Amino acid sequence: MKKFQQINLFIYLNGFLIFDLLTIHPAKIFAKDFKKNNLTEINKNSAQFEPIGIQNDIEISTGSYLSKNKVIEDLKANGDALFTLLAFEQKDLGDDFFAEIDSDIQYNQNDEFIAEGNVTIYLSDATLKGDLVKYDLEKKLLTVIGNVIFKKGKQYFEASKLFYDVKQDIGYIDNVYGLIDSKTFTEDFKLEINKNQKTLIDKNNEVNEPKFVDSATIGLVNDFEDDKSLNITKADLRIPTINRWRFKTDQLVYKSKTFESKKIFFTNDIYNQPQFVFLSKNFSAEIIDDKLRLLSRNSWIILDNKIKIPVGRQSIFDSDPTTRWGLGADFKDKDGYYLFRSTDLRKIYRDYDLQVQPYFLIQRYLKGSTESYTAKNSSVFSEKVESDINFFDNFALDLDLSGKEKDWEIGSKIELNSLNFERLDESLRTKLNIRKRIFLKDNKANERVFNNKEQFNKYISIEESDNSNSFFNDQAELNLPNIYLENDKNQFSNILDIQFYNIFRETIIKDFATEEIYFASGMNLSNKRSWSNNGKNTNLSLIYDFGHFKSKSREVEEFKELFRNSFVALYGYKFPIWKKTTLDTTIDKSYKYSPKVINQSLDWSTGVQSGYYLYSDGTNQSAIKFNTGPVITLGSLKKDFLDYTKFSTTYSFVLKNGDSPFSFDNISEIPKLNFNFQQQIYGPLVFNLNKTLNLEDGTYSSAKYALDFKRRAYSLSAFYDSARESVGINFNLFNFDYSGLSSKF
Repeated sequence: MKKFQQINLFIYLNGFLIFDLLTIHPAKIFAKDFKKNNLTEINKNSAQFEPIGIQNDIEISTGSYLSKNKVIEDLKANGDALFTLLAFEQKDLGDDFFAEIDSDIQYNQNDEFIAEGNVTIYLSDATLKGDLVKYDLEKKLLTVIGNVIFKKGKQYFEASKLFYDVKQDIGYIDNVYGLIDSKTFTEDFKLEINKNQKTLIDKNNEVNEPKFVDSATIGLVNDFEDDKSLNITKADLRIPTINRWRFKTDQLVYKSKTFESKKIFFTNDIYNQPQFVFLSKNFSAEIIDDKLRLLSRNSWIILDNKIKIPVGRQSIFDSDPTTRWGLGADFKDKDGYYLFRSTDLRKIYRDYDLQVQPYFLIQRYLKGSTESYTAKNSSVFSEKVESDINFFDNFALDLDLSGKEKDWEIGSKIELNSLNFERLDESLRTKLNIRKRIFLKDNKANERVFNNKEQFNKYISIEESDNSNSFFNDQAELNLPNIYLENDKNQFSNILDIQFYNIFRETIIKDFATEEIYFASGMNLSNKRSWSNNGKNTNLSLIYDFGHFKSKSREVEEFKELFRNSFVALYGYKFPIWKKTTLDTTIDKSYKYSPKVINQSLDWSTGVQSGYYLYSDGTNQSAIKFNTGPVITLGSLKKDFLDYTKFSTTYSFVLKNGDSPFSFDNISEIPKLNFNFQQQIYGPLVFNLNKTLNLEDGTYSSAKYALDFKRRAYSLSAFYDSARESVGINFNLFNFDYSGLSSKF
């Protein structure tokens, strides 16, 4: 009986190793021994267990003893890969580590430990199931066969067979289907050794309570400038981060800390016949610098099982971007097309990371000249001229530094649009932000709504640029976005942001044009409060900004250099007038064209902005801006024809006193009427129009047209913005949260 007790101990430990290997996540275990029930005194020299005996549904045969010390020796003898997965902070295994094997039968046969019938291995808060488990004591081979199921936290997979060679540190898993949750992955695989209860597996092949979380966008924007018909100013074709991926593959092969697959499929869609599939060939998953990396060397996007688009080398989810090459264009600062290479974040000091992105300026090189700079010794307000280049003008560089100092977040970005330092004053762009966020009210409930703190911060974040400049952007939202989900009737948040900034040559949008702040340094205090009460959403922001500014004068083409105090308040209120009762609380398979339930309603939105600006030359300006109008939504976008209409109109006007000495922050007094219209045409096609009427002279401006192809898992949008004279394509992938799991796709 002692032999089989020790065999069990051996299987417990190696089973745990397999769990960590399957997750590709190193975990430290602070353990002295398995939890001992019905054990007699342990011999300190041999570390042998007394037999458990006969349990109700388990038969343990007799055999030779297998000591705890021998197990540890075996682990140490089988390479660093194994030992790092089970890092012993103490020499012995701990009493608080829980492990157990349940099965109909357990026995020895030809130096193999075998468990048959409803086999379940419990390891603290992780569980592995199978029809048959074998472990070869001499060759150290672990095999789990038939209906293999693994679950830990939100991570889950099913398979037909699992094999692992402990000595060679290799193995494989056959016919794998499962779920990866990237947001909880790291936390899930911190083995909690103090959990001494069994974690049961509920194989539920039905999706429960699906919730739309947010969208992740990739896209391309082309700005028409002068006579240039092609001017790509934004090009991002990287696969964005998705919280939850369903995946399947015929086989995952494990080789010393790396999983590989010849062909593996991922989808963000929660239902079968997935609308979006990411196909990876020559896939690998590995740990580099204690970080999980899923890398696809040959990748395709498959839309609705009809359209297959090659996207090359991609990172599926990663805390850092995968090293990659890319093509883009910038005719303003880089003379056109360029080739760039993104690199990984590199830790340079404690909690500080640096990312370097070099550029090769193709069009500047081929042309042999540049039109991005003014003539030598001329004013910065002068027209840009064509000039000769040297070797270093063909290269550009971005440096992004991020870090933390206690509760302060530090971010710095340096852009060099030429490595010719004789042009440093014009090629250089810099920005430094030091920010601290203080939650003035307990935000745990809000974080629960958004599943994680990162997502919550995304919704309540304040732009890194000066928020008091919201007056100057005609496209700024007066009604701040509601940060709460629809099923949360009463919520409140109160956040204080403290920010210090320093910028050199930053461009901002004003009146549908651009203005440049040549230099600014200052401090910004922002208090943002948001609350929801029975469908009535209210937002209030109070902003104080003090800074030293150098920018173009409002009256003449010369610099003004002044201190500025600004006080801004933003208030937004959304009042529900009518709401159609619907039986749908969450989406199901019938929702082909929308990731969430569309609530048919009539709402009235009102916003107020007030601001006072005081300058060190004695001038000042003050203003109050009103914004009000209805929003009506009809249809559910479930049918194929004219089943969705959304229309909003917003009237805004400004009461103002005084003018700014600067051009960039002088408040416009023009009253406007903004229209937004969305209409389903047929199936997934939705037409979108946004237009603004200048009520002073009766002219229209800022017309933006879009044609959206809407699906449950993704959307594709082509747009034309007449104000900025730009066209673009945006591709959105949708994030979902849910329990359960659909059957294999």
